[in-house]
Amino acid sequence: MRRFVIGAVALLVAVLGVIPAAQAHDYLVGSTPKLNSTITAAPKQVSLKFNDIVLTRPAPPELSVQGPDGRYYETGCATVSDTTVVVPVALGGAGKYTVTWRIVSADGHPVSDSISFTYRPTAGVTGAKGIAAPKSCAVDAGASNSATKPTSSSGGVPTGAVVAVVIIVIVGVAGAALIVLTRGRRRPDEALEDDDED
Repeated sequence: MRRFVIGAVALLVAVLGVIPAAQAHDYLVGSTPKLNSTITAAPKQVSLKFNDIVLTRPAPPELSVQGPDGRYYETGCATVSDTTVVVPVALGGAGKYTVTWRIVSADGHPVSDSISFTYRPTAGVTGAKGIAAPKSCAVDAGASNSATKPTSSSGGVPTGAVVAVVIIVIVGVAGAALIVLTRGRRRPDEALEDDDED
């Protein structure tokens, strides 16, 4: 009985360990330009790579690139390809650029953050003028790609299914443990009857 209870508890702990993994939000694993890097050639796009797929519903990804002058330098809407979000850009003058994003991660929750890089063009290079506000992208730019569902070879798992399985396992383990413990005990009146017979 003791071994059964220990085994049941170990199984329960192992199953519960799946929940944080399933509910973990996507996080940035790489970018081009790289975080805190200094570049001398103006890129045509800025890309962000995440640890898991990026969803395009219920909201498309938002990605802006703000220059040292406070203006914005993305020239189009962000697009998604599995774990990567890309936005076209035309940088302006030299200085620090901040890339800010908001995405829907594989677990269905929104995630937002920012990184920066420094642009140091060679002398005589003329940059773009930028725009006063981030580009508005109301249309789902990535609706046609495969990142619209939280299923992928990268390991996206629907959180609801995991939680349902965990609840079933918890109820099953608790019920089995209760049955074993109850059978292992003798009721007080049964014990008294045995004593009387002796």
